[in-house]
Formats: sequence, structure tokens, C-alpha cells
Amino acid sequence: MKKKIIGLLASLLLLGGCFNLNEKTEQEKAQEGTTPVQDYVGQGFSFVDGDKSEELVKRDEEKIKQEAINYVKNTYKTDVKVNNVVPARNAAVVMVECEEPIQFHTSVIVGKVINKDGEWLARSDEGEVEKAIVGGLYAKAYEAEFQHLDAFAEKIAKENDLLGMREEAIDKTASVGYEKEYYFIAIAALDFPTVYNAYLKNQEISAEGLKVLFSKDDSLNKKMAIAMNFFSKEDSLPKQEVVNSLAMEIQQELGLPKGIYETTVYKNHIVNRVGLPDGESIDVEEITK
Repeated sequence: MKKKIIGLLASLLLLGGCFNLNEKTEQEKAQEGTTPVQDYVGQGFSFVDGDKSEELVKRDEEKIKQEAINYVKNTYKTDVKVNNVVPARNAAVVMVECEEPIQFHTSVIVGKVINKDGEWLARSDEGEVEKAIVGGLYAKAYEAEFQHLDAFAEKIAKENDLLGMREEAIDKTASVGYEKEYYFIAIAALDFPTVYNAYLKNQEISAEGLKVLFSKDDSLNKKMAIAMNFFSKEDSLPKQEVVNSLAMEIQQELGLPKGIYETTVYKNHIVNRVGLPDGESIDVEEITK
């Protein structure tokens, strides 16, 4: 499960690509820098060769937004709102959020149609929206448990003088699905075909109905991962004992959502261009709840 989470973060890092090191613009300076997590709200977030399509994306931004909204509605029968439009190579990556009937963040790629000025076509990376939907459905099925997790994560963060991601940063940069200040759900939608297909047939499926389907697809709670991510207030890592203590509290706490918990503490800074920590961290063994 840890490999799944690491692989997910690695794929997001690759999306960020690189940038020109000559004669940097203000945007490029922001891209290559870092920001304390408590101050990071998406500044410098970028994709490969975004500077080459920036002008066209800005010109057609409203078209691009609507194309992304229509794509999710038509393909996944779900309404979303646009939080950010980021230029990319011959395209824009549109960061979208669903608020009802479930909650999640994901992204849609809206590319230029070759030889047709002003025309754009939307698509998504394989499994990207699907995993976001399934994560949102899990949070709906176990709403009380996730509300408890929110309060519990806030409590242990304060007790250990740790921080989480700001909501503005999640809105502008997150595409992993169901994500909150101190955690996100890490899954593969293919592990939950019954749940996903039931949602496509009925977007108003009840929480009780979802619980039955999640149990069918994952009876041993081995496929659902919850990545607990905390940040130091300083640009240094705490002692291993701090992370061990966090893990022990998670292990002992009753009423949390079922799944495999991966607990990690990062240094204070976020890499602007990818909206993720720089990778230096302390973690502990997985905990099954």
C-alpha cells in the first residue's frame, strides 16, 4: 500500500516537469522556489511547457473551463466547479472540485485541437477521475467516521505542534480525490468496480447502500488506504518518536474509517511547481484499522 501512495506522489511530481533556467520570469522564479506549508496557496504551480501555451489558454480560458465541466458531467454524470486552470504542453490542466452529491478534487486535461484555432477537447488520465469518485463515495458512506477523523487529526496535530495543507492549496493543486488538511484517500478505482458502477447508474445512492458495496469489493479492508500527512513548523524533521506516537494514537483511536493508514511527517516547505513536499520525511509502518 505504501508503494501505491509513493507512486501516486511520484506521478504528480513528474507532471510538474521542469522549466527554463535562463532569464527567469517572476512566474519561473515562483515555480522553482519553495514556500512554507502554512503560506502555500498554489503559487508557482505549473506543468511542462506551460509557458508555450499560456497566451492561448488565457485567451480561451472560459471555453476551457466549460469543456472540463461538460466532460465530467457527460462522462461521469457529475457536476464540478473549476478551481484553477494551469497551462501545459499544448493543453491546460483544469483542477476541478465536486461538492455534491459527493466531495472530491480531480483534474481534467483540455487539449488544443490540431489545426483548429480556438477549439479544445477534454480528456482525463486513465483512472484519475474514477479514483476520485470512489474516494468521495467512501467518505459519503462513512461520513460520521470521516468527521471524527477530521477532528482527531486536528487534535493530534496541535498536540505535536504540526501543520497540514491549506484548503486553498488543495483547491488549486490537488487531484488525488478526497483530500483534507491532514490526509487523503489513496486507492485504485479498479479495486472497487461494484461501487463505481453503482454510482454511474445512480448518483444518489445511499450511504447504507454504499457500505454494502464497499464490503463486497473489499471485505477485509485491504484495498482502502488513508495517507496521514503532517508537516513540521520548522524546516527540519522531528524525532522518530514523534511519528511513532502519532501512529500509536491512530492505532488506539476508535471510530475512525476502516483502511490501511500510512503516517508521514514532512519538513515545513512545499515545492511550488508541484504543490507537494520535497520528499524528506519520517514515516512508520502501515496500520490496519
